[in-house]
Amino acid sequence: MRLVIDSDGGIDDAAAIVWLCGRPDVEIAAVTAVGGNVEVRQAARNLRIILEAAGRPDVPVHLGANPTGPAPHVPRPTFIHGEDGLGDVGLPDPRRGADQDTPAVEVLVQEMRRGASLLTLGPMTNLATAVRADTAAARSSRLTLMGGSTHAEGNARPSAEANVANDPLAAAVSLAAEWAAPPVMVGLNVTHQATLREVEFGALARRQTAAAAFLHGPLSFYRRNAGTLCAEGETPCHDLLAAMAAVRPDVLGVELLPVEVDTGGSAAWGQTVVDLRQLAWRHVGTAPQPAPATGSGPDGNAGGIGAPVAVGLTVDVDYFRAAVRQLAGESA
Repeated sequence: MRLVIDSDGGIDDAAAIVWLCGRPDVEIAAVTAVGGNVEVRQAARNLRIILEAAGRPDVPVHLGANPTGPAPHVPRPTFIHGEDGLGDVGLPDPRRGADQDTPAVEVLVQEMRRGASLLTLGPMTNLATAVRADTAAARSSRLTLMGGSTHAEGNARPSAEANVANDPLAAAVSLAAEWAAPPVMVGLNVTHQATLREVEFGALARRQTAAAAFLHGPLSFYRRNAGTLCAEGETPCHDLLAAMAAVRPDVLGVELLPVEVDTGGSAAWGQTVVDLRQLAWRHVGTAPQPAPATGSGPDGNAGGIGAPVAVGLTVDVDYFRAAVRQLAGESA
């Protein structure tokens, strides 16, 4: 699999990228930086640190953009990722110098045209710009995104997940693009199930592998506050699950459902509205088709009008946790 990763350089991004770098079946063509957890230049710096720690300093990092809006104000999540985005644990500067000259958007367009898969781990600002620049390019590519939720649950805003909340319009544009297959959405509804427990953190603390030695400090910082919306004593690692879903689609159970993003500036700004009625309608027959004049079907219910998205609804938690323990050098 040839893969381009678009990331905002946070702690769960680090876990995702380190895991992907250890996969012999994944060719990471490039990493593109976007603002989100931290400002975009800090994200690019962090990405160089992460790639060097993962033994892949050869992977180019390309500078993208900060979300430009219109978007609701979302403060930087320093209590989750620290001031530097990697837990303020004193990681050394990257040995590699400045980022690649080719802008992130240009790289995304080129790689989409050649059929590379995309994995977005931050706001979709870069991707939306690339889609607008070449609307046909997405037809040759596949997208997996960490973002959104099936229900009105959020972490950056009451109803909005952080990556979507930072740039709702970019998320809407990206989801509505003509992809080679429906985008795979890895939302909070599944990432809050696939969690790390004391046993996984204990494995990382033993630092038996280079990956564990690098991730232990940042993830220990992340653990302090990232699990507030999960079961007690458990911590999500959102982007790591998305990385696994990009490579191992069977880690998720998905349903093809219409998804819209609220871009209207309301209290629900940035919410991913997933038409879960489709699941019920499938049990009783064809979903109602809206009449042109009224927009409603014969029973008064409007049909789904969002972009078709493969929405993650269930998750193989055992696989997720075993993969983390293996990354730390322990048996499943």
